[in-house]
Amino acid sequence: MRRKIDIALKKNAKQQRAVATVAAIVEAATYILSHDGPGGFTANKVAEKAGVNIASFYQYYPNKEALLFHIIRLNWESQLAKLTPILTRPGPDHAAKLRAFIQEFFLIEAAETGLRQALRAASVELRDTPEFQDLIATGAELTRGFLKSAILVEDTDELDFVVDFIVLLTTSFAERSTDAHTSSARLIRQADLLTDMLITQFKIS
Repeated sequence: MRRKIDIALKKNAKQQRAVATVAAIVEAATYILSHDGPGGFTANKVAEKAGVNIASFYQYYPNKEALLFHIIRLNWESQLAKLTPILTRPGPDHAAKLRAFIQEFFLIEAAETGLRQALRAASVELRDTPEFQDLIATGAELTRGFLKSAILVEDTDELDFVVDFIVLLTTSFAERSTDAHTSSARLIRQADLLTDMLITQFKIS
């Protein structure tokens, strides 16, 4: 039986000094995850890297999983801030929006490859928490909403199948390609080719 993980922050940083402390902890943790992987990710190592005592760490985070989820949430919110304006841009130019979305998504994945790999390896238990599921659902619904308006399929089951297929294809391709440290120029070519295939296959205009 999986243990229940407490990933709620103990308190929010409000004063300037507290905000700086939390920022230092997040920066240190992100560095450790990106460079040392989940094996080096401990509360003591994060506190040491951040230049704070361990008591300051536990003042805000009950455990390292809570910090990990905080980083995942910040990372996810940063991605959504870049992708949302593309998908919600007014106008019927779905093909152009899809191309811009996939290009930006590939570049985001490339910029965060090391961190993403570490988070993926370290967050196995977090994936079952309601907080994590709610976080992922936000981005998933945004993407699904756009695709459902762009694809001319009336049958609900068929539309759900197509949307799931496109999401899986795009995310899997992006992760696989960026894990291989593909150059930015090559990523854009891949993104454009993938977009062309989707536009042609599903008659997106």
